Amino acid sequence: MLPKKTTLLGRMYRTLRKTAQLSKHHPVTYEYFRSYPAVVAERQRQLLEEEGNVIHPLSLFSLVWMSVMMMVNLMHIVVSSFRLFFILQPIDDPEIHWLDLMMVGLQLVCLIDILIKLNTGYLNKSNFYIVMNKKSIFYKQISLSHYLRRWFIVDLASSLPAVYVVTYLKASNRLQLIAHIMALLRTPKIYEVAIDLKIFLKLFTESYIVHGLVRLSVMFVLSSHWCSCLMYCPAVIVYYWSGEMPTHYNYYMRTGPGKKDLMGYDLTTRFNKAIIIALSAFFGTGFTLFRSTEPDEILIHSVIIVYAAMFMVFTLVYLIKSYLTIFGSSMRYQGLMNQVEEYMKYRQFPPSLKRRVRAFYQYRYQERYFKEESDLDCLSEELRDEIKLHTCRTLVHKVKLFEDVSASVVGTVLGCLRPEVYLSNDLVVRAGDIGDCMYFIATGTVAVYSLKGVEVCHLEDGHHFGEVALLMKDSKRIATVVAVEITQLYRLDAPDFNRFVLSNPTLYDRVEALASRRMHHTVLLDDAFRREREQHNLTEQANDPPNENTET
Repeated sequence: MLPKKTTLLGRMYRTLRKTAQLSKHHPVTYEYFRSYPAVVAERQRQLLEEEGNVIHPLSLFSLVWMSVMMMVNLMHIVVSSFRLFFILQPIDDPEIHWLDLMMVGLQLVCLIDILIKLNTGYLNKSNFYIVMNKKSIFYKQISLSHYLRRWFIVDLASSLPAVYVVTYLKASNRLQLIAHIMALLRTPKIYEVAIDLKIFLKLFTESYIVHGLVRLSVMFVLSSHWCSCLMYCPAVIVYYWSGEMPTHYNYYMRTGPGKKDLMGYDLTTRFNKAIIIALSAFFGTGFTLFRSTEPDEILIHSVIIVYAAMFMVFTLVYLIKSYLTIFGSSMRYQGLMNQVEEYMKYRQFPPSLKRRVRAFYQYRYQERYFKEESDLDCLSEELRDEIKLHTCRTLVHKVKLFEDVSASVVGTVLGCLRPEVYLSNDLVVRAGDIGDCMYFIATGTVAVYSLKGVEVCHLEDGHHFGEVALLMKDSKRIATVVAVEITQLYRLDAPDFNRFVLSNPTLYDRVEALASRRMHHTVLLDDAFRREREQHNLTEQANDPPNENTET
């Protein structure tokens, strides 16, 4: 939709504008636009309304910049708090720390982010609409624009290099405290980071469990860091406000007689002590480490303990929910088996029958129970046939009846199949009964016996039987079939057989030829068996001595 350029700069500018347009590759594009024509229409709206000068929030540029700012915000939150509570310098002669230079770089990126957001539309999640009007960023008849009303003040205050400036100018202690607090205003952006992290993870997986676990892990690391910083909050605030380091705080740091302020401990000792106490609050151990006599410090410790307990309860609930989701089918199977066991106990099943019932459920559900029909009801018929074709792909490859038959016909036939499981020695069909279906063997082995009881053959994976009765006028079975082992069968009923198999010339010719061969083979075996029995009877009669009545 953008006009092509001939010059190098023109092509580069066109490429940049294309990256700022709505992209179908953005992870959440199709949550707002349900089809590709809707995506194209949104691109046209962007060009017509703002001449392409506004960055679309669902563009590739927005996705890349969101990923960059996600990392920048995390680093800003960690570094700003660490700099305030752990890097302690003489209040009257502060020096520029290397973390101050790092903060300047992060804040410069944050200032660029403000300029980008002022030229980016936003997502109206209440009605799934994309606001692209550039003028709405600066002019509102009733209130300020969306960005100015929400994050602009926080972003601007935390993006100014105030800490570097006051440290370089060696400003007063209270100005230093205000500068550090301005940097800490970036902390509420963790809400935006959590949303961006979820979108970023959708590039790799759609599992909400993985999304939640990753976000919980990030929040746990940040929470541990924040709580360790809060351990020194009262002492550090008093130090910057009064200009003197108090000695009556942080009782847990004292290892010998006499009072010693925080400046007397090195950075490693202070950080290790704080993180150990913070982690003890999260894992519910070592509450005796929270030793204090000052009311404000006791309040901070109480907040840490309560927050840590609430966070771990939330984490535990989420882990339980994830476990129930992942292993839900296995738990439903165990619940089903408990009901079956109670039923067998109530009906007083014999041990042999109990073993057969357990074997059936084990083979049928493989320790995972789910309602397949209800799960597939909402799908289209075409999609259900495709799923059926995929689940029965091994059967399709083994059944010679389906060779060189179109996938649509095979999928339609497979969509009519019904799974059945037979245990060892179970009777599948009986000779002389009316046949109303045929069977395909997915896994297992069955034995075929003629009307006379002669074993005809064994059928294994990929074979089928029962089609002879469906082709005969009287529809009677000509053989008895018994399962030799646990066998998974797929049943095709007579109406579906007549509708799809008989109406297809290729399938009909193959079924008819196979049925003729099987009938002929069965008749020959029965005749051979009959002649063998007759010969056996004649031999027995010839060997028997004649019965003579001797008169006395």
